[in-house]
Amino acid sequence: MANPDFETGNLAPWSCTGGLGSVVGSPVHTGGKALAGAAGGSDNAQCTQTVSVKPNTAYTLSAWVRGSYVYLGVNGGSSTWTSSPSAYTQLRVSFTTGAGQTSATVYLHGWYGQGTYYADDISFDGPGGPSPSPSPSTSPSPSPSRSPSPSPSPSSSPSPGDVTCPVKGRPAGKVVQGYWENWDGSSNGVHPPFGWTPINDARIRQHGYNVINAAFPVIRSDGTVLWEDGMDSTVKVATPAEMCQAKADGATILMSIGGAAAGIDLSSSTVADRFVETIVPILKRYNFDGIDIDIETGLSGSGSIGQLSASQSNLIRIIDGVLARMPSNFGLTMAPETAYVTGGSVTYGSIWGAYLPIIKKYVDNGRLWWLNMQYYNGSMYGCSGDSYSAGTVQGFVAQTTCLDKGLVIQGTTIRVPYDKQVPGLPAQPGAGGGYMSPSLVSQSWNSFNGQLKGLMTWSVNWDGSKGWTFGDNARSLQGR
Repeated sequence: MANPDFETGNLAPWSCTGGLGSVVGSPVHTGGKALAGAAGGSDNAQCTQTVSVKPNTAYTLSAWVRGSYVYLGVNGGSSTWTSSPSAYTQLRVSFTTGAGQTSATVYLHGWYGQGTYYADDISFDGPGGPSPSPSPSTSPSPSPSRSPSPSPSPSSSPSPGDVTCPVKGRPAGKVVQGYWENWDGSSNGVHPPFGWTPINDARIRQHGYNVINAAFPVIRSDGTVLWEDGMDSTVKVATPAEMCQAKADGATILMSIGGAAAGIDLSSSTVADRFVETIVPILKRYNFDGIDIDIETGLSGSGSIGQLSASQSNLIRIIDGVLARMPSNFGLTMAPETAYVTGGSVTYGSIWGAYLPIIKKYVDNGRLWWLNMQYYNGSMYGCSGDSYSAGTVQGFVAQTTCLDKGLVIQGTTIRVPYDKQVPGLPAQPGAGGGYMSPSLVSQSWNSFNGQLKGLMTWSVNWDGSKGWTFGDNARSLQGR
């Protein structure tokens, strides 16, 4: 590792987000220099350095730090944190490189709005490995400036014997995205005869679905996330091996968080932190490629688009915490109901438009793959408070166009371009209010001359129960 004690008097080759890192003469742990990271309300002052490593080798990263909250970790690997505002204390994490891995990016950062943190005497060593080599003279691209949750994470390593496969990035072409139900919707009479089916069932891909949202984990009242067989009635989750097989066959798989019946207490930062702490190991063990935010309860706006409510802040805390602990190509989609998005054109506050500042943050910073707004179970809105019935081409076109042009709320413009829109529709009659026949779906899609990224549906299982007409039609519209 180069410049581990900052005695050179400059940051190189460290790279810090927002220009918030500097070298100071006090307070220091030893010597005459230390790193200072001035974390603010919107930036945690993350400083990174990329170092050379050997594959399949154990390494230990340590640093002496002080500050209200200070985090130390390795991108895609282990991390730890402490709160030591008045004295230096040592943080230490160990990790083992993967097969073929030749570099690792280490990071330090503070916490939003908690002020300046300090770091000194950083050490990176690996018994049996090579001597650490300096990183390139040009600063590496910093990892996203989103911090882990402020609570220690359990081990996120896959269990012995688990099959692992790499995270897949954002699909390059058009997508047909469907929710895969981890329960048996046939035995309970909802959509017979097609109930639970393996996530690697070849029929899913054959009928056009190349992005799958696995729905839903159980979320306990304290924020603990469960993803296991029997966590709820008739639930059976896909194994890591089945996930990898589905991905090898062409699927990109996200975990969908929320749903109509799986809420989370967004008023509590403690619950948010517990959520992050417990979901990240699941995402890693089961080889997920991203998360889909489908939280439909507990989120409300403050009434001022420029001032986040507690629930909005904690949802951002969850998203940032997850993204910071996963590889940089890990995906993010959102599937809010229309009231939470275009409903903001009617009024902003409570649920109306509550997703808008969150959508804006992740569209603007490039982390949102696309928006899956639900064009069903309620009215649809244009940019001027105009309202349309669900299940109509007119409503589909009006709100899709509104998002592309930009929805202006209290002087702030929130824009979601066509290539970041994957509108959500019910797959079959009964799957949701506002079902559109294949001919109406075709009219809606063709209104945009192929500019949309794709279409989403609830659900794969509903579609399979009635002949796969949604998936087949959507795939045909996309020329696949």
